[in-house]
Amino acid sequence: MGELKWKEAIEKVLNEEKKQLHYTEIAELIAQRGYKTSLGATPQNTVIAMLTTDIKKGNSIFEKVGAGIFIIKKHLKEINENIGKDEVVTPKKEIQTANKKRNIDNHKIINAFGIYWNRDFVHWKSVTPDLFGIQQAGAEKVNFKDQRGIYLLHDNRETIYVGQAIEQTLGKRLKDHTTDRLAGRWNRFSWFGFYPVKDDGKLNLDAQFSEFTIQTLGDILEAILIESIEPRQNRKQGNSFVGLEFLQQEAPEIRQKRNKQVLDELSKHL
Repeated sequence: MGELKWKEAIEKVLNEEKKQLHYTEIAELIAQRGYKTSLGATPQNTVIAMLTTDIKKGNSIFEKVGAGIFIIKKHLKEINENIGKDEVVTPKKEIQTANKKRNIDNHKIINAFGIYWNRDFVHWKSVTPDLFGIQQAGAEKVNFKDQRGIYLLHDNRETIYVGQAIEQTLGKRLKDHTTDRLAGRWNRFSWFGFYPVKDDGKLNLDAQFSEFTIQTLGDILEAILIESIEPRQNRKQGNSFVGLEFLQQEAPEIRQKRNKQVLDELSKHL
């Protein structure tokens, strides 16, 4: 079987699962099952864009049943027939409830983030250290060194510092903390970035941000606190930032250094 088109891969996964899935789960299953090998840098964004566009065109086989959650219509009908009329899934009602509870998607101020990234995975000797991350396994890596936003420094027990990377980039601000008064106090960092990631893996440095209300600002601050303070295992699925998290990738220089150390150690025993 050759590589499927995105819509074909989405349909295949949803038909195999026969249930509703969040778009991030759909993207991950597409990669895991090898339906697409060329994922780009933002496969999850591609999936939700494809589903949203197809539904808006009309006569789609897909149905949106919640915030970021989709199902194939025939499976939704089968589920409703099985659970009875009193418990029928009502997509419109679920979507309205989700949007009322959290309206950040309409503003998109935070467009990417990373939680508890490892300080030792970054090559700090660079002028502006690379900060590599991927959206999911198999996706192309993205360099967040030029990101702007909010960041937190952590030690083994707690968050020790909160700062802004606004006038200077995230990479520059973090590098400064490797030589200032905080240098020996942190080994992990989290960040919440304003610039979105394009499918080619580049940051959209020309992104425009809509006006937002006090309520929206409150929602965003609440979501940042939930993401950065709650343990990862306890974070609620379906929160405002689902699909925006990037997983850290080790800098090539660090990997090369580690490999060299292993080879040096082995050569001592030859």
